[in-house]
Amino acid sequence: MTTSWARIGLHYAIGVLAAGQMGLVPPLVPALQRDLDLSLAEAEAAVSAITLMGALFGLAAGRWCETTGHARSLAIGLLVMAIAAALCALVEQAIPLLAARGLAGIGYLMVVIAAPSLMAAIAEPRHHPIALSLWGTFVPAGIALAGFASAGLAGMGWRMVFWLDALVLALATLAAFLSSRAQRGTFPAAPRVPRFARDDSGGDRHDMAGSLDLLKQALPLAFAFFCFALLFLALAGLLPDYLVERRGLAPAEAGRLGAVAAIFAIAGSFAAPWFLRRGVAPAKMVALGLLGSTVAAALSFSLAVPVPLEVAGFALAYAVGGLVPAASFSFVPALAGGGARGVGLLNGLLAQTGSLGSLAGPPALALWIGWAGWEKAPVLLIIVAVAGAAATLAVRRASRPPRTTSCPAPPPGGRANRPGRGSC
Repeated sequence: MTTSWARIGLHYAIGVLAAGQMGLVPPLVPALQRDLDLSLAEAEAAVSAITLMGALFGLAAGRWCETTGHARSLAIGLLVMAIAAALCALVEQAIPLLAARGLAGIGYLMVVIAAPSLMAAIAEPRHHPIALSLWGTFVPAGIALAGFASAGLAGMGWRMVFWLDALVLALATLAAFLSSRAQRGTFPAAPRVPRFARDDSGGDRHDMAGSLDLLKQALPLAFAFFCFALLFLALAGLLPDYLVERRGLAPAEAGRLGAVAAIFAIAGSFAAPWFLRRGVAPAKMVALGLLGSTVAAALSFSLAVPVPLEVAGFALAYAVGGLVPAASFSFVPALAGGGARGVGLLNGLLAQTGSLGSLAGPPALALWIGWAGWEKAPVLLIIVAVAGAAATLAVRRASRPPRTTSCPAPPPGGRANRPGRGSC
């Protein structure tokens, strides 16, 4: 099999489009509040509804995508998001808007689980780390691009923005369908065997036990990814408030500087393949990304420096932290043991833990700051980063091949190596 970089690029672009559904709404919030009479809480719920779906159903969606087939799941997910965007353009009240955004979250889950699984199938094993580290950039890239596009098109009206979004998603659905026809046979759906036709060997139970063992092995990586998402979203959500309250910036300027700093996460994620090609282990990159980004953020909070230097420090924190998602996704095929069907399950696990961290991050840091003050914010960040980095040690131990303790049989007339000596 030869790596199809064109199809990898297509699936990456689809992932960026899916992540863009999270960045599409924030620039439209003032208009939505005005036209639909939304409260601030309802507007924020419309923003976070997609993340909530991931936190609730990520693992279940991973299992469903494996059963249905990843190519089919990708097209279905895009179609669901297109329908949801069209419904958003038609709503007149808050509850239908929230329901439509929740529907978009379900489609988003299907896409972000199926797309990297297909990328792993399309790539040669030696290209897995590079292809999936590229995938690790899809969230910051999608949110940034959609945010800029939505802000630029907001003058046309929020309904027109959603109609354009639905059109782009419909075209992406067609592209995914045509691509799936070209790669038919990749990740076929698991056959549904009637209960009366199953043998007594316990195949279903063995399959479930294997899935549970795989999830248990991947839990340390999932926890590290949870810590990253918590830190990333906590910093992204609270940085503008910090610049307003502690540095005296205007809200608009603080929001702009916070967005500029966050974009640097993309640079960090794109640097990950360079480190992978030079032999840096993904688990080590996750640990370094967590610790390095937190140290940079803590110093930025603590040092009395001019605002431009402080923002540059936060940008560095985002850039170093960008290594984490790229390295995490690149590690999935190795944890799956080369089994194609395990990739979707682990992608679902990362989607769920990442969404949980995204939901927990901003309120956790806000509660901490309310109790201890801004000057103690680095303490919580460091605790979370150290916990995540420690979890990667368990990932490294789990991924090491077992040592061989027995020696091969000696050749006729030859002498066997004694244990502990020789090359065996």
